[in-house]
Amino acid sequence: MNSQHLPLVSIVIPNFNCLDYLPQCLQSIEQQTFVDYEIIFVDDGSTDGSREYLAELAALRPYVSVWHSDRIGPGAARNLSVRQAKGDYIAFLDADDTWTHSKLAEQVAFMRANKNCVMSFTNYQHIDEQDREIIPCFDYWPDFKRYLDNQSPTKGYQVVSHASAALFKENIVGTSSVMCRRDVYLAVEGFDTELPSASDWDLWLKLSTAGDVAFTTDIRMYYLMRAGSVSSNVEKRIAAMKTIAARYEHHAQQQCANSKRFVDARLMDALCEHASANLGYLKETSIHVQTFAAFPNTRRFKAMMKTALCV
Repeated sequence: MNSQHLPLVSIVIPNFNCLDYLPQCLQSIEQQTFVDYEIIFVDDGSTDGSREYLAELAALRPYVSVWHSDRIGPGAARNLSVRQAKGDYIAFLDADDTWTHSKLAEQVAFMRANKNCVMSFTNYQHIDEQDREIIPCFDYWPDFKRYLDNQSPTKGYQVVSHASAALFKENIVGTSSVMCRRDVYLAVEGFDTELPSASDWDLWLKLSTAGDVAFTTDIRMYYLMRAGSVSSNVEKRIAAMKTIAARYEHHAQQQCANSKRFVDARLMDALCEHASANLGYLKETSIHVQTFAAFPNTRRFKAMMKTALCV
């Protein structure tokens, strides 16, 4: 990167105890065909040697800066990074995720050519710690998959039709695949750190109300499913989903009348998850039956039967 001018892209990476993954994450950035970037790390109270590693990294690479915080969480850490950023565009990357080599170049080219595009994201592959592929993101979400099946095959990026409704119905966006305009991110005030969970979903919806959202079906990011990763608290997730749904329901339903039904189904799925962990057999079975009856599909039928037969 030419250090004599402001970078076009600021890459934002929150880190907490991800020392083992930082070299691979950095390598995926430094192999990019697009090089006009800066990298901003926020180390959020690591105790595994990350801070020392990042300090050495910043001393050797002028395009790397490191900020420190004390367990403020990834959303707040990203907000801190964006306030320090110099680029016109923000690219998010988590410390244990990686990009393919053309990811930035393709995204920047589309967004510079489409000024109304405030955010873009890519398909991505879930992988385990042995680099085995699990499932591409877009294959996991049935409504968005139906949307793709009805589109004419398109290379590269395309604008999402009725983006607020699409993002409201299913949280199809992987944070490490996102690029957005810094000015719009600041205008919508970034991640809502008051939410107990799902602040990423909230931000994508906020951005979708400010301009066009684009995506590519090409896999340009690898999302690591780590064994032993702390899973989100289901009760907090349910509370956050209800708050976010109330914020954007009207806007989404203007674009798609039945969009709230998809969120209601996701809430019922979360209640099933909570019931499996916290309630007795009869209540758990009852909730699974109610969920399948209201929102029938093959996955919910299998979950209901599995619960009912585990006496």
